[in-house]
Amino acid sequence: MTGCPTHPGAESVGTCARCGRFYCAPERIELDGLKYCADCGVRADVDWLGHHYRKLEGTRSGLAWFLLFAGVGFVVVSLFVTFTPGADGGARLIGLGFLVFGACSLATFSGKPRLRPALLVGSAVSGVLFAVGAQDPTAALGTLPLLGLAAAAWTDVRTRLFFRVPVPRATLRAHFEREGSNPLAVQASRLALLGLFIPGVCFISLVMGVVALTRIDSKAVPPVGNLSAALGAIVFSLFTSAFWALSFLSARW
Repeated sequence: MTGCPTHPGAESVGTCARCGRFYCAPERIELDGLKYCADCGVRADVDWLGHHYRKLEGTRSGLAWFLLFAGVGFVVVSLFVTFTPGADGGARLIGLGFLVFGACSLATFSGKPRLRPALLVGSAVSGVLFAVGAQDPTAALGTLPLLGLAAAAWTDVRTRLFFRVPVPRATLRAHFEREGSNPLAVQASRLALLGLFIPGVCFISLVMGVVALTRIDSKAVPPVGNLSAALGAIVFSLFTSAFWALSFLSARW
């Protein structure tokens, strides 16, 4: 058995997929089915997925920022409901429910790991307060959107990274292929849907889709993909452009 060049006396267990150097068991790094030596395994052009997501650890996601504004909104609503002239005890309980969820939204925005369950707890407490305040158990159903928001914050990959919660590599790869690879294509596809309701947006999404299409490069590091999103944005933008054009012409006729 060949010895390890880095650790004299240790036996090698394989060769690096990048540089071909022998490595021993302690320094072996396995990424996406390939095995590397300790030096190559940490390179940005090898572990590009890890490098991409390590930069996002501790940084607030879009959902976290949404929770900031939602939290402020819930607090304002709670004050309005609570201090409206003539508000009874039930209304004050409902206002307290809004206040609880607003406070939990702001707690989530803080990014403190121990406060990560706050939204789930807050949505449950708000449901109880709504039901008691309205004296109707079905009033708790009004917190279902809040519970959905809490569940999204709990499972969202970016929000988990914000809280520095370990995320499996397979999950990171799936998230990158869906959101991180060619984000312009993702934004174009979402904007294309908006173009069905707002005239003119379809032209913006069409341009974005074409530009995103030109950026696709599977050999880049990290790879730039999302071909389906780019093509989808282009096709749907053309459809909505035709829809608005026909609507305009029919209105004139």
